[in-house]
Amino acid sequence: MQKTMNYQPLTLIGTLLLAACGGPAPEPAPEPAPAADTVAAAPVARPDVVAPANATLKLTLAPPATAFPEASLKLDTVVPNAKTMDVKYKFAVAGFELKAQTPDAATRGCANSKDGQHIHYILNNKPYKAEYTAEFTEKADPGRNVVLSFLSRSYHESLKHNAAVVVKEFSMPGKSADSTALDLAKDPVLFYSRPKGDYKQLDGDKMLLDFYLLNTDLTDKGYSVRATIDGETWTINKWEAYFIEGLQLGKHTVRLELIDKDGNLVPGPFNDSGVREFNYLGS
Repeated sequence: MQKTMNYQPLTLIGTLLLAACGGPAPEPAPEPAPAADTVAAAPVARPDVVAPANATLKLTLAPPATAFPEASLKLDTVVPNAKTMDVKYKFAVAGFELKAQTPDAATRGCANSKDGQHIHYILNNKPYKAEYTAEFTEKADPGRNVVLSFLSRSYHESLKHNAAVVVKEFSMPGKSADSTALDLAKDPVLFYSRPKGDYKQLDGDKMLLDFYLLNTDLTDKGYSVRATIDGETWTINKWEAYFIEGLQLGKHTVRLELIDKDGNLVPGPFNDSGVREFNYLGS
C-alpha cells in the first residue's frame, strides 16, 4: 500500500529552520488601541467664584461658620385669615437656640444681630424678615403665597441642610402678581437673602452675600448664580456664603440670577432677584 505523504507548508518549515539556527522569533502583533469613545474624560473642576475682568471689588468664599448639624425647623401650624390677610405661624425648633449669639459672631467681621439667632422668613422672594420667636404673625399676599423659612445664625448666614428649612405654599383671596407655574417639589428655585438694609462701618468691612436654593445645589446641570454687584458681574459655582469686600461708603446694588451652563436664566418666578439695594454707612 502506498503511504500518503504529509507535506508542511513552506512558511512553517522556514520558521522552524530559523528557530533551529538561533534566528530571531517573529515580533508579536501589537494590542489594538482602545476606541477613543471608550475613554472617559475626567470632569473639569469649576472654581468657586469667577471674577470679572478689571474687578474693583472682592467676592470670596466665607470661611466655615459654626455648624449646627442637629438643628431642625418644622412648621407645626399655619393659620391664614382670609379677612385680615394675616397668617399665624407656629414652628418647632430643635438643636438651635433662637436669640442666642452664634459662638463665632465676634470673629466673622460682618454685621451681627444683637438680638441673636433667628428664623429668616421670606414671602414670595421679597426681602426677608428676621423672626426671633417660633410663633409669629405676618401679612400674606393676594393669590399664591410661597413662604421659605430657614434657621439663621446671629450674623444672618443660613443653615443649608435640609432639616433646617421649611417651604410652604398656600393661597389667599385675590390674584397673584406672578402667575408663572412653579413646582416646589422639583423645580430649581433661587431665594435672595443678603445683603439687605443698612450696614455700619464699625460693624466690619465685609458684607455677607447669601442665598438659598431648592432642588439644586449648583453641582448639577452646570447651574451657576450670576451675581451683579455695583455693575460688576461675578459667577458663583458653589452654594455657600460669600463676603463682598472693597465697598466704598454709600448705596450699593446686588442682583442674583440662577443661570444654566449657557448663561441663560433658569425659568422660574424667583430665579431673578431683581436689583436689591443696601447702604454702607460711616456711622
